[in-house]
Amino acid sequence: MPSKLTYQELEKRVQTLEKELAGSHTRNDSEKLSGQYLEAILNNTNMPIYLKDAEYKYIFMNRQMANLAHVHQNQVLGMDDFAIFTEPVAQLFRSQDEEVVKRRTLVEFEETIHLPDGVQTFMTSKFPLFNNEGKVSAVGGVCTNITARIKAEAELKEAEEKYRSIFEHSPLGILHIDNEGIITASNEKLAKILGSSVEKLVGFDLLRSAKDEKVRAATISVLSGEKAYYEGNYLSVTGKGRAHLSGFFSPVSSSDGAIVAAIGIIEDITKRKNAEEALQQAHNELEQRVVDRTAQLDLKTKRLMETNVALNILLEKREEDKKILEEEVMFNVEKFIDPYLGKLKERCNENCQKDFVKIIQSNLDEITSSFARTHTNYLSNLTPAQLQIANLIKQGRTTKEIASLLNLSPSTIACHRQEIRKKLDLTNKKINLQAALTNNA
Repeated sequence: MPSKLTYQELEKRVQTLEKELAGSHTRNDSEKLSGQYLEAILNNTNMPIYLKDAEYKYIFMNRQMANLAHVHQNQVLGMDDFAIFTEPVAQLFRSQDEEVVKRRTLVEFEETIHLPDGVQTFMTSKFPLFNNEGKVSAVGGVCTNITARIKAEAELKEAEEKYRSIFEHSPLGILHIDNEGIITASNEKLAKILGSSVEKLVGFDLLRSAKDEKVRAATISVLSGEKAYYEGNYLSVTGKGRAHLSGFFSPVSSSDGAIVAAIGIIEDITKRKNAEEALQQAHNELEQRVVDRTAQLDLKTKRLMETNVALNILLEKREEDKKILEEEVMFNVEKFIDPYLGKLKERCNENCQKDFVKIIQSNLDEITSSFARTHTNYLSNLTPAQLQIANLIKQGRTTKEIASLLNLSPSTIACHRQEIRKKLDLTNKKINLQAALTNNA
């Protein structure tokens, strides 16, 4: 028979029990607080997270997952996917869960599904949970929304295809040069201008193999970080072509400012030069004939003066026609090329691609710099952004549609519309802006 405990032993046992009870309360409070922390983390993450039991019924769904499914967190507990989602989506989720149970390990799925908010793409990691007997007791899932990434990749591919189209179908020759002066890429137009081939041009060393000193000087200048210009009667080294060329070269720098490459845009101006020289020669010859005939035939002075006046009128008409052509080219570049180069700048993610777009913009500006800057077009006083918006208004686009296309707010588009009306003298006039733009086109 066990001996009776003394008073001191009883008191000590009571104190021990009190400590154990206090520790138990502390652990319960700590576990409760930890559970609250975990629930707060799961509900405030931007990733959808959920947990299903062995019968694929939900035992937990965080707030983000519930928002995607347009359900309440507590309403879905005990429900399976077929009670929440459409048949195709539910069947997809069930097949994935069954694969996780079968493989008994973490499995990643990329899935594009139709949700109430639209089609979205997720990278989902699903994993099994095991009980003490080693059986799968639950299946958990963590989703990462990659819709934006997929869209960005598609936009990047589109931008690359657009640049490739510009490179391959440009009416001007385009070449890429590495930081050692070697041509790394050339379009077919440049090969045609030089009477050569792309295969022969790629790998050509402009610093060591080019015979034209001005070509070497332009290459050295652009690889030093300066924009360079070349004009001369160029004899191709890789082919049999000879042409009067003008070229604009711009450096390409890395994020740390180092020059890593250069791009050149080459134009064959042989016909223009020949025409200018022929015109100048004809002009000189005509003037000389006028002088000779004036000295020989004093009696025909009046006739010769009239002839000279007629020639001057023709020359003035030519200059006028040239000015009009320049104005039209400038207007079309600003209206139909500059806005879409701006779009390329916004959608290019890689620095090299952004640099190429900047270079194309810079060289377009250089090419048109000698053109007249005063446009006679009725829209010439609009900014490039306003021109782009005016063009979309003329096409019948609404303010909301224009804002979506240009990635701007509707209020910004509304401000531009008011400014366009003001510049077209339509303020306080009951005239539809689209009709005014269409009638004046």
